[in-house]
Amino acid sequence: MADISIGLNCPACGGAISVTEGEDTTPCQYCGSMLFIEGDKGVSTIAFTNKVAPPNAVASAQAWWTRGFKARDLKTVGQVTETYPIYLPFWRAWTRVAGWVCGYEERRHTDKNGRVTVERIPKEVMVLQDYNFSEIACDPGDLGIRTLRNFVGNTSFADFEMIPTFEATTSKDDAVTHAKNDALSRARSGARVPHVTFERLHVLPRRLSMIYYPIWVVRYKYRDRMYMTTVDGVTGQTMSGRAPGDPLFQSLAVTAGTSVGGLIAAAGLIFSGGTTEIAVGGLVVGAAILYMTYRFFRHGSEIIEGEFKEKKASAKQTLNDLGSIAKQIQGGMR
Repeated sequence: MADISIGLNCPACGGAISVTEGEDTTPCQYCGSMLFIEGDKGVSTIAFTNKVAPPNAVASAQAWWTRGFKARDLKTVGQVTETYPIYLPFWRAWTRVAGWVCGYEERRHTDKNGRVTVERIPKEVMVLQDYNFSEIACDPGDLGIRTLRNFVGNTSFADFEMIPTFEATTSKDDAVTHAKNDALSRARSGARVPHVTFERLHVLPRRLSMIYYPIWVVRYKYRDRMYMTTVDGVTGQTMSGRAPGDPLFQSLAVTAGTSVGGLIAAAGLIFSGGTTEIAVGGLVVGAAILYMTYRFFRHGSEIIEGEFKEKKASAKQTLNDLGSIAKQIQGGMR
């Protein structure tokens, strides 16, 4: 079967040229110009080979049980009820950001009389950077996996049809849009311009792939409650999971957190020397420690690791609550 060719016109001389599908460059046979061809290359599909055996997946999950603030008797009491592999689809996009970010940063200087002056330092940063983006292409349910961390491994379709596979439910256009937004955000952050006055950034999608990645799901029981751990089918490392917490760790955290938080808050008031900033800083840090201690005590009965929606929401709520506490303390000190 002959290769598919595409007819184009040379932008230099207007001559007709023929380009074989998949080629990036071609010379014009009339004027000799070297032409670069850029177009929609479609989506390549890759499946990684599952390299982890069932006993190794269980061993990895059981090793995860012993780390962190999980129940101390989990290794002896926990019972694995089922272990099975699945393939999850992920979008992987390569993007390039090019352009400029201009603005300034502020530097504060205090003279010997205590007067503060603010100096604006102009900044002009050229951006030319490639970014790698990944996101899951289906609803992962309670697996706690939303991005792909590993991209190295053997690719094969030998066992691809032999195990359950999640079908992709998100579109290519959505994946490209998310990749562009992610690249823009990372480019702005990497430019390190605190106050932006002018920005001209262009996002150039380079390539898009669909990766089917092997994941082991290990479900287990602890004192009549069911939990779950996921294991990377290529590296053998745990990716996410839920586990029971330990009441002793919760009690120790409350004792240590309340003691340290109270001491810091008191030290800020005692050693402030009449300086409002030091007193407020001590109170804010102390209140933050107390609040984090409360959050750990409240949610410490279950340890969650991975990219779960409730975990992200809890972290965001914690930051918002800490910001509100800081504002209330600062308002009360004025």
